[in-house]
Amino acid sequence: MDYNKKKLSVGIVAHVDAGKTTITEQFLYKAGIIKSIGRVDTGNTVTDAMELEKERGITIKTSTVSLNWKGTTINLLDTPGHMDFIAEVERSLSVLDGVVLAISAREGVQPQTKVLFNALKRMNIPVILFINKVDRMGVNLSKVYSDIEKYLTKDYFPLEILEDTGTREVIIKSFVTDEALTQYNYEKLSMQSDAFMEKYLEEPPENLHAEFDDHLLALVRNSKAFPILHAVALHGIGMDPLLDAISSWFEMSLSNELYARVYKVDRDEKGFRRCFTRLFGGEIKLRETYPLSGTDRQVKILNLSLLKGAKPVPVEVVSEGDIAIIYSDQLNIEDIIGSPSVIRDDFSISTPTLKATVEAPDLAIRKEVLNALTILTDEDPFLGFSIHPETEEIVVTLFGLVQKEILEATLKYRFDIDTVIKKPDIIYLETPSNEAEAVLRMYKDHYLPATVGLKIKPLPIGSGVRYITNVSFGDLKKPFQNAVEEGVAFGLKSGPQGNVVTDLEVSFVYSEFNSVDSTPSDYRKTAEQVVIMALKSAETSLLEPILDYEVSVPVYAVGRVIADMIKMKGNVSTPEIEGEFGFLYGEVPARTSNLYAAELADYTEGKGELSMRFSGKRRPLSPL
Repeated sequence: MDYNKKKLSVGIVAHVDAGKTTITEQFLYKAGIIKSIGRVDTGNTVTDAMELEKERGITIKTSTVSLNWKGTTINLLDTPGHMDFIAEVERSLSVLDGVVLAISAREGVQPQTKVLFNALKRMNIPVILFINKVDRMGVNLSKVYSDIEKYLTKDYFPLEILEDTGTREVIIKSFVTDEALTQYNYEKLSMQSDAFMEKYLEEPPENLHAEFDDHLLALVRNSKAFPILHAVALHGIGMDPLLDAISSWFEMSLSNELYARVYKVDRDEKGFRRCFTRLFGGEIKLRETYPLSGTDRQVKILNLSLLKGAKPVPVEVVSEGDIAIIYSDQLNIEDIIGSPSVIRDDFSISTPTLKATVEAPDLAIRKEVLNALTILTDEDPFLGFSIHPETEEIVVTLFGLVQKEILEATLKYRFDIDTVIKKPDIIYLETPSNEAEAVLRMYKDHYLPATVGLKIKPLPIGSGVRYITNVSFGDLKKPFQNAVEEGVAFGLKSGPQGNVVTDLEVSFVYSEFNSVDSTPSDYRKTAEQVVIMALKSAETSLLEPILDYEVSVPVYAVGRVIADMIKMKGNVSTPEIEGEFGFLYGEVPARTSNLYAAELADYTEGKGELSMRFSGKRRPLSPL
């Protein structure tokens, strides 16, 4: 096993139609993995293998392929571009050494681009900004650079000079061939690096190319500088420089301990469950057993593969830097193999704000739907299907209407279930309106041999759930106290109005114990009942999700958007006017705005664009 070989896990992320999948096809072709380049519009690409992806021309699931470029193994993750599938992107970020953030030269920086870049910055993942489609008519690179500086970062470095932009004859050259751009980059780097500034003041520019590369490399790897490259991926222009940059600018994220993370679960064509796992440290061997961090579970490795292109190849051992495929029913997404002392932080990009009922008109279809959703939720935990406690309807959580359509189609094509998902509703949360206490005493108030008294009080919005025990472990031992906390957590999953309860403090204030009959299970069940009693006594109010929005419309429609946002109980920024278009930003409740995209498209004749995402904020439900 060659432990010194460089292995990188690299993500390609972008807004819709920036050319992510085409870039991946070009990489595979350049590396000799495929003999001809597939196209999204003809449905013959390697990574968009699902029938739905081919049919709709979009990426729905993250796909992983592996290639070798000049001695570096690059495990490439091609991610979805639509916000409805942002959970796929989010899981991928946790295992990456670097990211290519693709930007369409014509559309420029989009709302999705900003969301992704901000997440990458917070996670300190190195980023190459890759401006694709520079041959398209109407491209204005100066405007793209301006948007990058305005919306993403001022610390960007355009490393190429272009001629005949916006034509099929576009030429891309190194920035060192242009005196003005060389001076711009050198002066900019001098502002970030004192060491380079000293050299810049002493040496002529033509002597500083190697110095510039070295100092920029250090900044890129620390997420303090963001190089810009350009391409026409469809025609293979600009691909070699990008591959060279990936293999030289990014470095392996390693651990001194066994540390492997599961970021994706799917099924192969034979139905076998595959767990895509990135190794940050150590090695995993066939037929060995390994612990799972933070649990008492273990996993035995019975089938192990590495990727060559998109094809799994069986191996006996995988090591640090590899992305392994572990065939197992014991692993789940986000499981960590090993017990590392340092684990890369997660970062949540978004949260589902919609829920919808899946129609199941008879028991036979209901069973099929439940079986299918069990598999799909295993592959995408954000789907989070549940059974409504009162109506017994099957409910799924969603990011948006596109995901609803894809889920319906998936049930039909993959599982042969022809059903309908009803119009989604908003996911509300509940919070107590008042303080309250409740108690159930053993053998007096109920039959279980457990007494639990709880006190709840509301907390400020955004506080989450705070649990406190005022019962000493001398009076009630830890296993029983743990059971009380578990019962409280379960009881908060469905408040008096049927929603998850948040923004409250729950105090365990009173208990009684029967040394002969009491079990932790009794306390778990009792605590669940008591917290429900306390919530009913306190009464609850609803909290609704708030969305960040960005609107781009022709100038004539700016006044209409402002009026609409105020009507929908939102706020609105001062409009920014650029040419014939106005741009507005703000927050708006999901409840009032979930159908606004269609309305906007209608009254702007398709010229208006709207992007929305959960802001992370909620506020009390107000009357319309």
